[in-house]
Amino acid sequence: MEELGREELLSYISDMPFSDFLPVLEGSVFCTFVIKPWEKRIMFSDKMKEMIGQEASEEMLLTAFFQYIPEDERAEVAGTYDAVIGELTSDRFEHVSLTHSIRRSESEIFKISVDMEIVNIGSSRYIAGVVSDKSEDISRKAYNQLFGEGSDTYLFTYDVFEDTCYMSNKFVEDFDLVSSVVKKFSSEIRNYIHPDDKDKITDLFNGFIDHQDEGKGIIIRFLAPGRGELHLRFDGFSDAGTDGRMGGDSRYVSGSFSDVTGLICETRKKDNIIDVSNAIVFTADINLSTIRFSENIKEIFPEVPLEISGDFVEIMAEYVIEEDRKRFRNSFHRIITEIGRSFSMEIRVRTKEDKIIWLACRGRSYTDTITKINTIVGTAFDLSQMNEVKETVEKKEACHELTGLPTRDKLTSDAQRLIRDKDILTAAIILADIKDFSAFNDRYGRSVGNEILLALSDLLKSYCPQDTNVYHIGIDTFAILWPDATQKTVTDFMTNIHEYTIQPLETGQGSFFISLGLAAAFYPESNTVEELLTHAEIALHKVKQDKKLKYSIFSPVDMHELKERVDFEVQISQCIRNNMENFQLYYQPLFDAKSGELVGAEALLRWQTPSGELANPEKVVAALETADQMGPVGSWILNEAAKQCAKWISKGAPKEFYIHVNATADDLIKKDFAQEVMSVIDRYNLSPANLLIELTETSFMKNMALCRKNLFDLNNNNIRTALDDFGSGYSSFNYLKELPVSEIKIDKTFVDDMETVEFNRAFISAMTELAHSIGIGVVVEGIETESQANAIKDMGADIFQGYYFGKPMSVFAFWNQYFS
Repeated sequence: MEELGREELLSYISDMPFSDFLPVLEGSVFCTFVIKPWEKRIMFSDKMKEMIGQEASEEMLLTAFFQYIPEDERAEVAGTYDAVIGELTSDRFEHVSLTHSIRRSESEIFKISVDMEIVNIGSSRYIAGVVSDKSEDISRKAYNQLFGEGSDTYLFTYDVFEDTCYMSNKFVEDFDLVSSVVKKFSSEIRNYIHPDDKDKITDLFNGFIDHQDEGKGIIIRFLAPGRGELHLRFDGFSDAGTDGRMGGDSRYVSGSFSDVTGLICETRKKDNIIDVSNAIVFTADINLSTIRFSENIKEIFPEVPLEISGDFVEIMAEYVIEEDRKRFRNSFHRIITEIGRSFSMEIRVRTKEDKIIWLACRGRSYTDTITKINTIVGTAFDLSQMNEVKETVEKKEACHELTGLPTRDKLTSDAQRLIRDKDILTAAIILADIKDFSAFNDRYGRSVGNEILLALSDLLKSYCPQDTNVYHIGIDTFAILWPDATQKTVTDFMTNIHEYTIQPLETGQGSFFISLGLAAAFYPESNTVEELLTHAEIALHKVKQDKKLKYSIFSPVDMHELKERVDFEVQISQCIRNNMENFQLYYQPLFDAKSGELVGAEALLRWQTPSGELANPEKVVAALETADQMGPVGSWILNEAAKQCAKWISKGAPKEFYIHVNATADDLIKKDFAQEVMSVIDRYNLSPANLLIELTETSFMKNMALCRKNLFDLNNNNIRTALDDFGSGYSSFNYLKELPVSEIKIDKTFVDDMETVEFNRAFISAMTELAHSIGIGVVVEGIETESQANAIKDMGADIFQGYYFGKPMSVFAFWNQYFS
């Protein structure tokens, strides 16, 4: 029989029943084809022209056909065809099926199934087959894309009759589901719902199925193994039929949820910040002439409704005393008429009991970009509850009862008059604040604190230029109003005052070292009195936060830094609430100075930011102190350090190995601190010798009597203590006499310049000799060079610590370097 042509071969194949040569064929046939195995040529029926065009009407090489396969599949599919042809012609298989894509254009791709087997036509063996179109319609594509991988949406379709729910991939990933198909859905779903919200999900589905209640906007708390507690907002149901209209399908119900967890968390953070600050929060709808207050306004005005409608400015003005009323009206009217403006003012209000209260009010107006509503938001602080501004509630005409200096009201009025003077081109307000002033009252008594305030008052009056005025505006805060001030004159003044206070302040009850925080703000950079004071206070807060900063002059960058600092403190607090999330301990080695052997390590707190970096430790401690969280963090450090020490010893570290743990001021004023340390030692089967508690001089200033008791209790339980930063404070020698200290740690500042500064070498040598003479060990920290180590060793120090011997490192790194 002669070799048949394309038309004859295809006609021959089409006359054969499919079941004769493709018994496993399923689905609809799109076209037929014949392959000449020996030439590797293929011939399609005319239907194939709909997929690849006119070329399908001619016999073509398989390599030409492969060009219609998408490039990313082409090599693999071509290899498969070669293998299949070989398998079929060698009779290893009766028939073969494979699936791949065909591209008609860049944007149009078909999915085809190819079924083929060997057929004998005359004396020749051909491969005959059919092509089936397996391309998905738009509905199936949409379903796969929305419910499959890559979709970041919580979608579901619920089969009411079978109680089965089909979940999108987002549900599967976040809830660690075995399958996207959840049977017995009405009972299974309750395992993933917060106990308090289980009835919500039941009511949601029943409400739609029974009453067509869409339930949009309802927020339900889910419990996801992969992510924890999730707050998902329901976006609505659909039971549309094939025509797309609601109510068209009584069996299947679809819907979606949106993740609003982040929004809920941010709202909680803001609410917590407001709660901590005790601020009264208000929002006003300018269009509707309504204003709403937070509930804590009832603490000042029990009779005021939480919502006021009408001319709310005039209604509120009735509570403001007459002298401040005009300023109050002007501030509100300005932000109402000039959207986008803000105000900052301090006013006096009169309560129903005829009591006058100072309020610090801040607010601004804006247009909501979504609702287009003109809105006012703001806060009001009760200044009478804040120690720093206690004097602002004293009588306006009076001077400070202790120092006789004019108070904040006088400063405000004088500054107002100054900046209105056309002949005054510049002015400055300087603030001076005694750091940790309360410690003097706590340790020496209020009479000594008063003497310090009087001495500082005299110092400022004597050093201020003739045309300046000094004010006493807070418990330990003084202000200087300086007309025609310049950056240089103010900087020189603050430098001189700071250098003067390096010497002890002479008072009627002795000499005392004080540390001043100094800050300034300038007019016209700050163009109102309120801004001048606020900006100076922001700069002062910056100085208080940074112990190395002597003084600060306000700049706009400080506002940004303040926001960053608040955000940082919120992140820290959130991590503490999340079981000390992202906190870890690093360990710096301690070496015996004589033998050179590792004897212990100091545990040092580290915190990892959300971006994965380690935050500056001093910044972390400052944030913890500001947030008043040093107590719980100190307990965590003690427990983690003891636990790690026990682990290392159990894995082969010397039984005498010990860890230095830094105790905070909050730790030392706990009545049961010594018992807490002993409990931790017992918990991990340690010896008292395995822990050493480090203390700083500033730790004693909160309550010396209680600190002393705790130290003696520790000593009675054979727990050693070390006085850290020895020599940097003013009372280090007194503490050696008063307290049962086991070691002193000579401060790094004496080591840094010991090779060039004779005093530093002499100090280290003398302190080592003195400590040894009274049975106290000596640790020297901050050793960074071999020459420093050799010199200090010759002086007789007991323990070395510093970068020369090892930097602080993670648990894993410490073990690998010293114990593995």
